[in-house]
Amino acid sequence: MKILFLNDDYPEEGGSSVAGVVRTLDHGLTEAGHEVYVIATHRKEKHPSIIRRGHIVSIPASYRQSLRHYHCLRIPAVSKMLDGEIAKIRPDVIHAHNVHQYITYNALRIARKHTDKVFITLHDVMSFNFGRLATDRFLKTEGQDVRTSWIDHLKQAQLQWNPLRNVIIRNIMNANVKEVFAVSAALKRALDAHGIPRVSVVPNGIDAASWVVSPETVDAFKTKHDLHGKKVILFGGRLSRDKGSTPLLQALQAIRGSVPNVALLVIGNNDRWEGLLREAGAENFRDCIRCPGWMTMEEMKAAYGSADVVTTPSLCLDTFNLMNIEAMALGKPVVGTVFGGTPEIVVNGVTGFICNPLKTEEYANHLLTLLKNDTLAEKMGRAGRERVEKLFTMERQAQKYLNLYGR
Repeated sequence: MKILFLNDDYPEEGGSSVAGVVRTLDHGLTEAGHEVYVIATHRKEKHPSIIRRGHIVSIPASYRQSLRHYHCLRIPAVSKMLDGEIAKIRPDVIHAHNVHQYITYNALRIARKHTDKVFITLHDVMSFNFGRLATDRFLKTEGQDVRTSWIDHLKQAQLQWNPLRNVIIRNIMNANVKEVFAVSAALKRALDAHGIPRVSVVPNGIDAASWVVSPETVDAFKTKHDLHGKKVILFGGRLSRDKGSTPLLQALQAIRGSVPNVALLVIGNNDRWEGLLREAGAENFRDCIRCPGWMTMEEMKAAYGSADVVTTPSLCLDTFNLMNIEAMALGKPVVGTVFGGTPEIVVNGVTGFICNPLKTEEYANHLLTLLKNDTLAEKMGRAGRERVEKLFTMERQAQKYLNLYGR
């Protein structure tokens, strides 16, 4: 089968978490004997023409970000190039992922010209929202009330609001997409509530066999980042308040009294983290915080290997959070949020703990339990690895998609 993936970015290494998901699927389906292609984008200021690297094509695309809620629907020059590239590939299946920045939703119309097997995996809430879903009613109901209104959208987008955007997106999907995939049941519930049609759940997976790290690599990482003799909490991602930085810092303050050798290892943008520290009034915590910035995949494995516990305390509809399965794959317990898809991944009391991070005392106690009880942490870590091998592998994800392509 000839399969074409569409995604806004696809660098050789790094990029968005969704680019990593597409890369995993690319490898998994290629290993299964299928012919896989990827069309992505790059900024035309860096390279004004199409870039070709083997089975990967990258189209130049740029625009003023203040107009993104209009340009996400269609960029004529991108659509023209995309149409030409798809005609050359002649795929049996076109599977879109993130298209809400540069490839645009019009790509789904173009795809339908070339095949009736057009699918899209939605990894976030951007098909019906103008940013992360973190309304007051969502937080007050612990993620149960996923409804948003035009007033919410206007507050979020302000002068950039496009009142027709969501209707156009729904119409494009309804007319051109055979099936929509959501990465979690939590996301599906939100998509259903906002009229996105024909949604099935396909969780993300990783190449579990490659998620190993040697003791020597971990030891070197700990030496480099002054983590020897520390009890390490790992936190990371695209850092923001919605990712739970404030409750984490509040919990850290409580933990320091009981675990004076605690260290918080933060993976992400240093400047953003500094801003979050100042906002939370936690600049005096710097002595127990390490923020080495973004890391390669191999460095991330060493970071997980150095951690005693990994935490994902998001305060938004965090649809899946790959850090959950990455931590579990390396045998680490996770203290995760009740909001979004994390409770579908982390089993409360088995592979870690699930809680509302806004209940800071409860959240801090879960972290403390794992920092103080190595036996429990190791037991939960082993259970997490087993759960990943059973439910969240690259092979399982790829096979589920193949089954859905064929029906």
